[in-house]
Amino acid sequence: MAFLTSFIIEPTGDPIIDVLVDGYVWDLSESSTITWALADGLNADDVWEDRAAATQTFAAALASFEQFIDVEFEYLGDFSNPDIAGQAGADIVYTLDNADLGDGTLAYAYYPGPEPFTQFEQYATEGGDVFLNFSSEIIATSSFGLGSDGFYTVIHELGHALGLKHPFDGSPGRPTLDELDQTLVQDLDWFTIMSYSDQYEDDLERLDPATPMVLDVLGLQYLYGVNTTTFAGDTNHVLTTEDFYYAIWDASGSDRVDVSAQSQGWTVFMPDFAASPLVDTLAGFALPSSQFNDTLVASAPTEMVWLMGDLENATGTRFDDWINGNRYANDLRGGGGNDELEGFAGNDTIDGNEGLDLAYFEGEQSSFTVTIATGEITVQDRRADGAGTDTLRNVEVIEFYTDATRETLDLQEFGGPAGLTAAEHESFIELYVAYFNRAPDAIGLNFWGTAFSGGTSLEEMAALFIDQPETRETYSEGLSNEGFATAVYDNVLGRVPDQAGFDFWLNALNSGGVGRDTFILGVLEGAKAAPGPDATPEFIAQQLADREFLASKTDIGALYAVHRGMSDPDDARAVMELFTGSESSLTAAVSAVESLYSEALDPATGAFLMPLVGVLDNPFDAIA
Repeated sequence: MAFLTSFIIEPTGDPIIDVLVDGYVWDLSESSTITWALADGLNADDVWEDRAAATQTFAAALASFEQFIDVEFEYLGDFSNPDIAGQAGADIVYTLDNADLGDGTLAYAYYPGPEPFTQFEQYATEGGDVFLNFSSEIIATSSFGLGSDGFYTVIHELGHALGLKHPFDGSPGRPTLDELDQTLVQDLDWFTIMSYSDQYEDDLERLDPATPMVLDVLGLQYLYGVNTTTFAGDTNHVLTTEDFYYAIWDASGSDRVDVSAQSQGWTVFMPDFAASPLVDTLAGFALPSSQFNDTLVASAPTEMVWLMGDLENATGTRFDDWINGNRYANDLRGGGGNDELEGFAGNDTIDGNEGLDLAYFEGEQSSFTVTIATGEITVQDRRADGAGTDTLRNVEVIEFYTDATRETLDLQEFGGPAGLTAAEHESFIELYVAYFNRAPDAIGLNFWGTAFSGGTSLEEMAALFIDQPETRETYSEGLSNEGFATAVYDNVLGRVPDQAGFDFWLNALNSGGVGRDTFILGVLEGAKAAPGPDATPEFIAQQLADREFLASKTDIGALYAVHRGMSDPDDARAVMELFTGSESSLTAAVSAVESLYSEALDPATGAFLMPLVGVLDNPFDAIA
């Protein structure tokens, strides 16, 4: 008699499990080994043309199941008929039969047995046995290569032998696949090998499954548990071009899905979908992007890989890829194309490599902090249930999205100031102080810093600043040269101009020797210039006071925009107005910045923040 018996389980109430599990399951409480054998048919004249090749085919089919479940298939031998094989202890027997069933049957199989069956159709050990119908042309002529209808038939029948039903057969408590949400799954062979529906049924040697598919894996893992040894170490799964569908199960380790060898762009979703609460296995998928039509059920792939289990990292092709992470800490790498990448939950590393690459983040932009540093950018989702903190390299564009909004941050315009010097950054802040009479906003400051790093000179920036609406508001068009010079001295140096300096600059303005943009730069540069050899003590003292005043305004501006990364112009103006030159006013301005920053950090009601680190020291750290 066969070594194993079986038992029946009731419907679970979970449609993903019940749509394929019919209740019959091998009893592996004493052993996880299921024996199998090869046999001729019940008719003694039935023989295999190549018995060694047949054994290899069935061994490959069993191995394709064994990688997913806590079962070991053990080959028992080759027998003259399935009854004798069962009597010798074979639980599953692959049998060649040339019966002409008259209904086009390729093959059939029995559920696990012998118990609880009490009536047998042919012999007492038939439970779990598989019959292939040699009268069928497909069985008689198939190569049984991976992806062929022949091999698909072999693994389909093995699914029955392990307790899986057709997805189109329902019973009390067990739905059909058509009764489930058709936007997620459909009765197609690349969702389950137990389906009869094939989008490419005329191609008999390609475009069929070569392993159990996602629904099969979930059902079988529910019945028999997971194989914890499959790819238990750190594994690099290189996906090569195949004309069939298959599934990868990875039990543990730090693993990578690598599509870099592909000859076109791919779409990769790392495993993050928990289809059933009864099985912990997460599912994702990978396929050529040209074959992905927004959703899986709307697609008709010719190659498709289900990604299941503990998979964290991905590497793209040299073409345009769409790569999506999961709840783990992902390392996602684009290739040479224009890639789109998203880490989702976890603290991820996203490297676009070459091309024009886009990183997605789900949520309102105001919930995020983008920190710019030399060589990398970090994006922190401040929501407790958000996407964590991701590190970006070689990414040109960030997009924040919700169902209703999309907000884009072009890092080519705003992400390039980290390589500039502290003095260069201070000069940009001084422009905001002088032209707008406020602290800079982080977004604007990063824009001008990026422009400067791209070749725009300070003089060119000054010419652009003078024509800004804020400058015209600060220095009205009707303001005389005298009024303009006085206002600049007040904003930049906090004082009325000395007569000699005032006369010099007014002369230059009136004569047209300098423009207003050049004048403002001149005042800024004069405050920081070394005093001449004939400078009086009074002049030196005044210059030192001017420097200290301008430096304090610059520090306030840096605290607001550089260290805290805030960008509201009204707040930037309000904090700068608090500073009048005294120590107490400086303290008040710093306190106001920190109060605004505390409010901005709120993930629901706060603001988008874009600090810059590693360039300017924060002189107020000791105060904070």
